[in-house]
Amino acid sequence: MFSSIEQSGNIAVVQTNFSWGDDLPRIIAIVERHFDDFNGNGFYPHPDEQALQRELLDVPTLRDFAAHIASRKARGLAITGLGLAGLSEAHRNAVLYAIALTQGFPTSTDQRTKRVAWDVRARPGSQSKFVTFSERTGNADMHTDSSFYPMPEEQFLLYVVASARCNGGESLLIDVEDIVAELDKTPEGRAAYALLRTAQVPFRVPSVYAAGDDQIELFYAPVFHADGLAMRWRYDSIEKGLAARPDLATPELVTALRLLNEIIEEHAPRFVRQLPDDTLLWADNHRTLHGRAMYTDPGRHLIRIRISSTPNAQRIGPSGISAD
Repeated sequence: MFSSIEQSGNIAVVQTNFSWGDDLPRIIAIVERHFDDFNGNGFYPHPDEQALQRELLDVPTLRDFAAHIASRKARGLAITGLGLAGLSEAHRNAVLYAIALTQGFPTSTDQRTKRVAWDVRARPGSQSKFVTFSERTGNADMHTDSSFYPMPEEQFLLYVVASARCNGGESLLIDVEDIVAELDKTPEGRAAYALLRTAQVPFRVPSVYAAGDDQIELFYAPVFHADGLAMRWRYDSIEKGLAARPDLATPELVTALRLLNEIIEEHAPRFVRQLPDDTLLWADNHRTLHGRAMYTDPGRHLIRIRISSTPNAQRIGPSGISAD
């Protein structure tokens, strides 16, 4: 189903070598039957998502596609030539939602629209006071998605509708293991790592995801969690969180965060690739950081879907069906 092109540590690039055939209209028909409203082609977490997931996994090509992603044991996988470029926006996003649902449970991006499929592209004239990476041109610093929520999703998908035509906008991934290895090289790095495994760091929720632009919403958590090789990270969110809670901005914490950010942005080895149109990037949102290189082309357009291992009805936090 996939032919290997490149392998860099736990991150791989592959080319599809299959045809969706009659399974593509079958997938679209299943999704159309379950959704009365596509929510502006962004969809939403389906109230009976587990039953819909089982039905979609009965489609042979979709089932094999999901199994091949799982079998790669990768932390990042770029799948070129996905075969969706000729579809309408509604049908393309329906297939992307179906692919995401076979990996877990797609979550809503924000509390207002409940959209699952989020357009990553420049939005001229945005009135939000805290514009997120997905709404502007330029670079995106390395981060994990939903770092400011109680349950960051375990996975995400990015589908390239149109890559930047300005020789920029490369997709970036860093394995958390490589970040920890860099920290371990110096006493200062080891001290920072120890502190950031336990300190309750304030993350500010960007206004585009918050309940309202004028609200300051904060979430507190360590940067490193689980076995110490998983992260929640978004430096601008942390800086704004500390500005809202200056009592937490101790010299030790500020120094540790600055050192970690320097290692992430300047020293840790990374995957760098200009992904062509019709490419699907899958990544582990806990064990990799992702970002993008500088670009200026406002026509660059990706679709992002975040995927939880926990059904939406059981999740804690603002995303999904369950109440906060």
